Formats: sequence, structure tokens, C-alpha cells
Amino acid sequence: MSPAAPNPVRRWTNRPLDRDVDNRHARWVWKVALGAAIALLPFGVYLLQTMNYVQTSFAIETLRMQEARISEAERKLRIERATLESLPVVEQRASRDLGLEHAAASHVIVVSPGDLPASATSASPGRGLPAR
Repeated sequence: MSPAAPNPVRRWTNRPLDRDVDNRHARWVWKVALGAAIALLPFGVYLLQTMNYVQTSFAIETLRMQEARISEAERKLRIERATLESLPVVEQRASRDLGLEHAAASHVIVVSPGDLPASATSASPGRGLPAR
């Protein structure tokens, strides 16, 4: 017998395979992603709390600096008010700006509380007023 010669007309044909879709890998990826999200959730909450703490700390520090500036301005204004209310400054401004002069000794009248009528003493400022 002679060896059979290959049939030149016969050709190979590839038929598409009908395979079932295997979802095990996709399910594994979803499980890993979900596990990572659950594992990182506390870290995310920690980051949010830390950011909130830092922002609040900055706001508090800004308010403290503002309070210090306001306190310093108030202190300077109190000193300026005390300076302007001092008698030498008032006398100087009265003579310079308003042209007022010291009264002569003959024009000065000294009034004591015993010289005033009874109705005037009860109506004087600070007396006879109800306490608040």
C-alpha cells in the first residue's frame, strides 16, 4: 500500500467556539474593589475630620489675632481719651481754639452746699435719682 496522498481540496476550517462566559474574574475584581473601599472608608473619615480640625484651628487663630488687634486699638483709644480729658490739655485747647481766658479772682464765686436752697440740692445731678 502506498501512502495516501493528502487531498489537495480539503482545507482546514475554524469554527467559532461557543464558550460560556466566566464571570468569576469580574466578581473577584468587584469584591477586591469593594473590600478596598470598605477598608479605606475609616481613613477617609479620618482625613475629613482632620481637615475640619485644621480649618477650625485656622479660624480660631484668625479670630484671636483680630481680638488682639481690637484690644490694642481699644487700649490706644483709652490712652488718647485720657490724654484729651486731662485738665491741662482741656485748658490749653480752650485758650487756643476757643479763645477763653482764666477768670479774674474778682469774678470767681465759690458756692458751698450749705448756701444752696433745699430744692436745688435735691435736684443736683447725682442726688435724688433712683438707682438702677
